[in-house]
Amino acid sequence: MGSMLGGLGIIQKILVAGFALAVLVGLLTFSMSTSKLQYKVLYSGLTEEDAAAVVAQLQEERKPYQLSENGRAILVPAAQVYEVRLALAGQGLPRGGGVGFEIFDKTNFGTTDYVQRLNYQRALQGELARTIRRFDQVAEARVHIATPRESVFIEDAKPPSASISVQLKGREKLAKDQIQSVVNLVASAVPGLTPENITLVDTTGRLLYRKPGEAEGMLSASQLEYQLKIESAMRQKVESMLEEVVGVGRAMVRVTAEMDFTRVNYTEENFDPESKVARSEQQSEEQDSRAGDQPAGIPGVKGELATFAESGETTAAGSTAKRTNVTRNYEINKTTRQVQQPVGVVKRLSVAAMVDGIYEKGVDKDGKASQTYKVRAPEEMQYFEKLVKNAIGYSEERADQVEVINMAFAQAPEIEAAPQALDKWRDLLERLTMPLMYLVVAFGVLLFLVRPVLRFLTTGRPVGRPMRTMAEAPAGGGLAGGPIEEVGFAPKEMSDRERMYKLAQSDPDRAADLVKRWLREEQ
Repeated sequence: MGSMLGGLGIIQKILVAGFALAVLVGLLTFSMSTSKLQYKVLYSGLTEEDAAAVVAQLQEERKPYQLSENGRAILVPAAQVYEVRLALAGQGLPRGGGVGFEIFDKTNFGTTDYVQRLNYQRALQGELARTIRRFDQVAEARVHIATPRESVFIEDAKPPSASISVQLKGREKLAKDQIQSVVNLVASAVPGLTPENITLVDTTGRLLYRKPGEAEGMLSASQLEYQLKIESAMRQKVESMLEEVVGVGRAMVRVTAEMDFTRVNYTEENFDPESKVARSEQQSEEQDSRAGDQPAGIPGVKGELATFAESGETTAAGSTAKRTNVTRNYEINKTTRQVQQPVGVVKRLSVAAMVDGIYEKGVDKDGKASQTYKVRAPEEMQYFEKLVKNAIGYSEERADQVEVINMAFAQAPEIEAAPQALDKWRDLLERLTMPLMYLVVAFGVLLFLVRPVLRFLTTGRPVGRPMRTMAEAPAGGGLAGGPIEEVGFAPKEMSDRERMYKLAQSDPDRAADLVKRWLREEQ
């Protein structure tokens, strides 16, 4: 390369340097213009208030941006994403929608107490909504708190209440414990608020949290979820068992479970009259004795003296009276039971199962492979029905229903499974797209633009033009001398080797220059 540039003139060197500089500037310009077109999401799913605040801050800092998703997503150049996020975080943006406690950052001395209480309620609602929005399943949330006026009379006091509305992402759902967490979160943030006075709904109108004891006869979400779990478990149990026999994808099962969620509590007492046990016994005895022939007379002092008997009258002979009372208390054997029947009992099961038939492989009349559908034997279908009944715990008392039929399944077209590492290779391809594009453009410029121009500037002959022999060279085609005809031989009557030999003998300098020229053309 050094020898090639050394043989160039000043004008040719200037042209080569200018062309190389122009190519370099073009590549840099193309790279910069392409990188500017790459925008990355800064924030998405913003509220209108947050989007307006972020856009105003970007305009103030003169940062380029783009809007998408109807203004709810903001994009900035990929190289500035993290820098802009840190700058906006320093400004407290985005706030998460609604008004929070930042409303008290600026205080007006003329604000009344009513306005202060109203601002506090607004701030509390906004902060609770921001906290609820932190859940992965929640896209948007709003909280409304109703605080009654305080009363000096206890009987007139009313508890506060709250209403929560959430917008879920796509088909996401809040689990039961997450719903309870949201309710307890709001109840703990408001003085005097209890979970019984909180209502939680989603934007589709579905009630997510119901007050305890409300609408007992209505099937709640938890009861419906339990019923679906029972049906799904039985379906998987029966379907997997049939697929082990007939093959994967050749059996279909559907289960319908009728559940009883009635809550029953009762007390039961049983008495056994045959078995009795003496609990207590009480016995009392009375005895009365009287003596006979006692003197009788006029009452007085003398009559009281036993040693003197002035009267001859006497009583009857002496007698004795005896009485015995016995009281016995018996305890009869009694059994007391308090029974609470389980909630969510299966009242009835209905199972419908379809089983594919048998396909026998063969050859048609054209000599091509074919399959012939064959219905399963009735004995085999009865065997399947018996297996299904045993799997679900069939009960005639519940009037369960089981139906197993044989039908030909529609043959779905075979779909090649996508490679497991498809996402990984896609990400790698996205990262290598721009470098590969730069490399292809640079190679194309060097191959189709730089190389031909350099060849033309250095040799004066375009690429692809064959090197001329001495016989084809023009009369004045020498490098530093006169025409070749000066050698004194006829070009068409000698070979190139003979002509070169003659030229080297007659003019060695011109021969050397011609050899150098050929070598440069070959390079």
